[in-house]
Amino acid sequence: MMSSTANSRKRPLESDSASNKENNGSIITSRAAQAQDLKRRQIQQASWGFKEALAECGVVEFAPANHNDNDNNNNVASKSITEVGCQIDASCTPSTLRSSINALLEEMSRNGIDPGNERVLTDIAEIITNNEKNILRKMLLPLYRVRTRDNQNCFSQFSQPEETIIGGDSNGDKNDIIVESSSLVKILLRVDALQSTLLTALVQKLPELANAAAAEEEEEDNNTNSDVPRLIFSNIRWLDHIIDTSALTMTFVECLTVLASSSSSCDKTRQILLDAISTLPDILNDYNALVISNNDNHDDDGGNGEEEQSSILATLQHLRVEDPSLLIPCLDAVGSFPLTDSQFEDVTRDALEALANVDRWGLPALTTFLMNNCPQGDSDLANEVIEEIRKLPLGKGNYGDDYEMDSSPNAGDSSEAVMIESLSRGFAHRSDLTSTLLKVIKDTTPGSHLPADIWLLACVATANHHKAKVKSIIRSKANNGGFTSQLLRQSLSGNGTALTSLFSTSLCEMADGLLRSSDSAACELGVTLYEILFEDFKDPMQRSDVVSSLVTHICSGVGVKDAEVDAAMRVFSCIIDKGDDGHRALRSFNPLLLGMLEFLHQMTTSQVRRLFLLLFAAGGDKIDDITSALGDSSGVGGACDDIQIVIEKNLSHGHIANKRIGIIGTVAYAVTRSAELLDRNNSMEVEGTDATCMPGGAAVASSPIVKDITEKIEKAYSKCQPVGTNTVLDTNMTESNMIATSNSCGSAAAFMLDELCHAVQGGRLVNEIRDWLDDKYQLKFEEMFVGDFGDVEEGQKGSKGAEDDGLDSQQIPTDPQDLAILNGTSKFGLPGELRFNIHDAESHVYVKMLPILSSLSSSNRDMLIQQLCPMFRLMASLADERFGGGGLSEIDAMLECPILMPSVESSGMEFEELSASKQWVVTSSYYFATCWVRELINTFIFAADPSTPEEASVMTSSSQGFDCKDVQKKLIERLKALVELEEELRFTSSKCFVFSPPGLDLLPAPKEMYEVHSPNADIPEYDPHASKAEKKAAAAEKKILVKRAKEKEKSKTKLLKAKKKHEDLLSTRALGALRPLDPQVCCAIGFDGLSVMPDTAEGSQCLSQVQVTECGGPVITLLLNLLDRSLSDMLSEKKNCAFNSGNEERNDENPYKATSHSSATNAASSALISSEDSSKKCFDLLQSYLNSGVFASLHEHLAVVAELRCGQNSSDNDVETEQQLVTTARCLFSCTRTLFESEILTRSPGGKFYLSLILKQLGRGDRSKYLDSVRRPSSAHINNLLAYVTDNVSEIITGAYTGDLEFAMDGVLTIQSIFECSKRISDNSSDAKAATTSFGKKLSEVSEKLLKDHWPEETKMNKSNVGKLLSFFLEHSPDRRNSLTRLVNDVLLELPHTEKCKGPVTMYPTCCSNSFGSYYTVVLTYLWKELVKLFDCDTKHPAVAEEMFKSMAELINFLQSLFDLTRENECLVKKAILLQQLKFGSKFIETFVAKAIPFFQVHFEQHQDTIFELIRRMQMNCRQMYAIIAHGKREKDANLAKEAPRAKKVLEMFIHKVKSLLKKNRCMTAMWTKTLKAKDIDGSALSDEEGATQSGDSDAGSGDEDDEDEREKDEEDEGDDSESDDDD
Repeated sequence: MMSSTANSRKRPLESDSASNKENNGSIITSRAAQAQDLKRRQIQQASWGFKEALAECGVVEFAPANHNDNDNNNNVASKSITEVGCQIDASCTPSTLRSSINALLEEMSRNGIDPGNERVLTDIAEIITNNEKNILRKMLLPLYRVRTRDNQNCFSQFSQPEETIIGGDSNGDKNDIIVESSSLVKILLRVDALQSTLLTALVQKLPELANAAAAEEEEEDNNTNSDVPRLIFSNIRWLDHIIDTSALTMTFVECLTVLASSSSSCDKTRQILLDAISTLPDILNDYNALVISNNDNHDDDGGNGEEEQSSILATLQHLRVEDPSLLIPCLDAVGSFPLTDSQFEDVTRDALEALANVDRWGLPALTTFLMNNCPQGDSDLANEVIEEIRKLPLGKGNYGDDYEMDSSPNAGDSSEAVMIESLSRGFAHRSDLTSTLLKVIKDTTPGSHLPADIWLLACVATANHHKAKVKSIIRSKANNGGFTSQLLRQSLSGNGTALTSLFSTSLCEMADGLLRSSDSAACELGVTLYEILFEDFKDPMQRSDVVSSLVTHICSGVGVKDAEVDAAMRVFSCIIDKGDDGHRALRSFNPLLLGMLEFLHQMTTSQVRRLFLLLFAAGGDKIDDITSALGDSSGVGGACDDIQIVIEKNLSHGHIANKRIGIIGTVAYAVTRSAELLDRNNSMEVEGTDATCMPGGAAVASSPIVKDITEKIEKAYSKCQPVGTNTVLDTNMTESNMIATSNSCGSAAAFMLDELCHAVQGGRLVNEIRDWLDDKYQLKFEEMFVGDFGDVEEGQKGSKGAEDDGLDSQQIPTDPQDLAILNGTSKFGLPGELRFNIHDAESHVYVKMLPILSSLSSSNRDMLIQQLCPMFRLMASLADERFGGGGLSEIDAMLECPILMPSVESSGMEFEELSASKQWVVTSSYYFATCWVRELINTFIFAADPSTPEEASVMTSSSQGFDCKDVQKKLIERLKALVELEEELRFTSSKCFVFSPPGLDLLPAPKEMYEVHSPNADIPEYDPHASKAEKKAAAAEKKILVKRAKEKEKSKTKLLKAKKKHEDLLSTRALGALRPLDPQVCCAIGFDGLSVMPDTAEGSQCLSQVQVTECGGPVITLLLNLLDRSLSDMLSEKKNCAFNSGNEERNDENPYKATSHSSATNAASSALISSEDSSKKCFDLLQSYLNSGVFASLHEHLAVVAELRCGQNSSDNDVETEQQLVTTARCLFSCTRTLFESEILTRSPGGKFYLSLILKQLGRGDRSKYLDSVRRPSSAHINNLLAYVTDNVSEIITGAYTGDLEFAMDGVLTIQSIFECSKRISDNSSDAKAATTSFGKKLSEVSEKLLKDHWPEETKMNKSNVGKLLSFFLEHSPDRRNSLTRLVNDVLLELPHTEKCKGPVTMYPTCCSNSFGSYYTVVLTYLWKELVKLFDCDTKHPAVAEEMFKSMAELINFLQSLFDLTRENECLVKKAILLQQLKFGSKFIETFVAKAIPFFQVHFEQHQDTIFELIRRMQMNCRQMYAIIAHGKREKDANLAKEAPRAKKVLEMFIHKVKSLLKKNRCMTAMWTKTLKAKDIDGSALSDEEGATQSGDSDAGSGDEDDEDEREKDEEDEGDDSESDDDD
């Protein structure tokens, strides 16, 4: 081999004769010559080293200096040494060079010339170490060959010259340089004998080169060796294989350590270190390089020691720790290694440790590494990764104060932006990490969420396949209080740059979905998110997207929800509320905002208010000194001109809907301009003294703005007045006139007064405008609605008044027309009275009600009277100290003054005899009088608070200029008058068909009432003397008359029903259109005058010493119903939406209200509502109820009702007293149930705190001591208080018999709400669980007692009462199995033994034929639930298994008994019963197959006979289910047919699972199949035709004996009961 290889090329060391012989090729060498030649070669090789070996193989660079070859004459002197490496012989190629070197080294080692190539290896190490004449660099550069005219045949035709040079001969021939792709080092590294030594020498050379580079850097000397490290890395990467991985690894570790020690002081050394780290994965690309076996440490038994982690990984970790700037290259290197699973886990945990302390710039690399390299399938590690990622900060504020940012201002945000993009990509393709994140966030309890949860969900939502999951989680977290607006701001605010990639991909869609949600909490989050998006993303295109989306929410069309529009409006309000920046930012989007004006008619009143305020704030130009000096008072420009045009257009329109838009626009303009003036004046007064919250003075008085506002208000009010006021008179008030009047669509002037009231209560009108309004409308009110009493002269006749009014007979109206009405001498002819005067009150005025409604002027009757309540409300708001007035004492005369109304007799039995016009006047009088009294109560309830100003959340009676007790007494009188008025209105409105409330059309009467019937004809008697023919004719006539009489009676009954329905509808409309009562009126429940306990008593403990004879009444019922509605409105999740309290007239969200949280708001934006937590308003109202003792009064009423119904004197109650107690109790139950069903009071710590305060009053009656302990309530404390309420409720419904099952059900549902409330507030402690269980036990006991009571025959028993009682009884029964036993054996099975199977059953009288379905369904349901519960324990224990077999047998027997009950009693076979039997029978069998069959497999050997018996009994139940399925098919019952497929599937599963069980245990002989007969439900055999419908239904017989004789006997016994089966 050596001979052929050596002879294949020219060798520089051979003699000339030998060369001539080889070149000529004409002499055949003899064997002796060959041996001689070999011996000579061995002698020559004896002293060869590395250079000689390379020269021998064709490397010209290492030839002897005295060699004079032609190829060397063609030197590359003209070629730069920095461009090419070593020259090789022209006849040599890189591949042949490698083969030659490998063969030569093997020959030298095999022949003993250089054993193990030690001399060559030593020589190569010295050459690299010494690096004489930069030989190392040449070895690293590509090889080259020189092509001349003499050696053309040695080159391929594809070898292209790199460069052409001039040769050294006399002919001047041109030679070509052919540069190869490989360097000499790359070729040598492919030689196994040289690789390890060469790699070690090269790597060890790197620190030396780094030191030399450092020295050169100091000396500022440029050396050609500067690129040698880079060339080394380029040559040693991507090797095909590595001979000695361990040695290379250790060498590299030492090299990295040395380089790292000096990298901080030299940039070139650091660059070498970075190149070394980045090259590591390309060099050590074999996983064997990462694990080093510790073979030196053997165990005593000769085994190997444990594998150690790679020193490379440990070194990289050490480098990263010592120099944090190496984090990214180290992570890139580690991520490129082919690591094992355990190594991946270790490096992941190391990265997690680094994540907790890394600076902001390193976050992208770490998060990318974790998302790409976290091992899949390791849930624990995935949880750790997610938990660490959730702790990541976002924003500069989340880092330490000493953290130094990069020089660029957005360096940190850019790093975080890259991190978020990395996380988004990672979550898109790592479904395991995404699922872990979603599960962790979903399981996090409210209050424990981290800020990162929000933007991590946004990262997940960038992938389309995750959007639905994220949307669901965000909504659920919003509803349970996990995600709040505060958390949202903490997570996203100030991070607009970092979140840029999420803006369009997820954040906008999240905000859109949240705002469209029907859940109020999710909608609130949408408001906050939109606000953050507009504030933090300042790019015009991004803000344009936000504004466009909000406009879309508002103007989506008719189908858009009001809550969505309100929420979008609130976002705009929050933006404007930011100050000058807010309205300036929105101004550029005026074209979009003005487009919303086209949708005004689709908006509610509240939404129109906010739109106008928004447009004036965003579109108006602030008044500057120049425009003010020029006298320009408009203060508007641009977009506001368009708004004024819209306002004027709508004000001039004749329809009330359009006028309302114009009115709102006018008032919004007035508030905006006044707020601007007010803020300017405030800023001026800051520099002076005596600054007040309602400034005035010359600056304001002389401002043209005030004049402009008053003129616009005056103009709008004048346009609201009807045309021709007080000029058109009706000389005859006919029924048609009344109908035309009642068809009015409402008064625009009344609406404007209410709108001005909102503006006054908003607190943004300057004093000059308030004073102008007060003077103007107070005078109008007195002129239009108030009459005075004059002095009575001696002998003058007194006025006419009601008997019980206590009106002083000396009070005579000064108006002669009013006096004529009182004396019955008016032209209208309807007598009047001064009614509802307060006893002992010295009234000097009265309210003109009847004079206005009986006026001949249609505008007075229709329009003027509608302004009464709004105008008084405006006066009250101007006087109320809460809104900057002097106090309600200025208008206190209206609280006690009487009302001039029709006499009492006019609304009595004589009402239906009155003409239609008089009926209309009487009904309208009661309607507007009721509204008037309601308005009085709404106004003066705020003056009845007994608290001191420091304790109360609202203005108190003392601050309003009143005595608390005196106001309370007057309000109680007004409440009594209100009850009377509402009853009178209910009656008169139902009988007056020509009356309709303002704003509603007349309700047409049903057509049945227009049918005219002739009177009944008398039926003649038979004439005994008539002829036979006459008698026959008389009989026929009598028959016809009798038939007509019956038809007439039937028609009359139909007429009465239609009339009654129409009357109820009329009264309901009238009562529903009344002015609503303010929720604050509920505080009257706590007044001393309405208390059932003496003033000195507190709580129910005083009942034994105090004699209480009555409880409840119409006033209490009225207030309790109002309290129930108020609690429901503010505590209900669905109704608790932004800007929607259910009543626009009394909306707490006043859009004109001044913002108080920002002192830097501009004039326009300060008129807009600020963002406010809706729960805070809820708690404020609850606090006012607590201050007034409302819930303590509820406790007292509960205790008194219990005492009066169940105490010692309960037998003295008459029917009326009992009915009043039941009515009061039902109202109390409803209020209590509303409280306990609310999740707002149990979801947050604040809600639980208020719940405990409420329970202190409601449970113990503490009026004054409920605030003694303000610490955070515990679950045990709340449960103890709930127990007091439970005892009261249970005593009321079970302490004495009541024949009202609905009343009893109200009490049971209240206890059930207490139980659910206890579950929500209880923690996992044993005491809390025990308390909750006790409530469930109480609920079960009460339900059972009611089930055992006898109820009146007319009581309807169904699933809504008896069914619920049974469910509560069994669900919370301490021993459910025993309860089921009683219900099956002693109740259901006893029903067939009663007369005609109608019941009732003796033990449970509520079980009868009517309630049998409820009993049967509930028992079947809980049989199945008990079977499910049976397998919740450890079923493998033998002792447990024994007990389970007994329980299972008992449950199967119960099921069979219930099935037999319908099979044996035809009267109980009803479609609903069969449906429930099929439904829950399927569930029972399905659970039996899924749970019991595997249980049987475990215990088959020990309980084989028991298992066979249980299967046989279940098979009997299966037969009955087959019969029911066949019955449904024959009867074509749709419900049974719908349930049949599921039942068939379960029955087939039962057969196959039993077969599988028997087959596994080799007991197939215990079961057989055969053709069985078709049976009906009762077990009777069907005919062949009837049975044909059952073809395909199957059953299986089963046996429990292996003996064939026993099986044949069973076959005989069961053959008659069988049905067809072919389960294969």
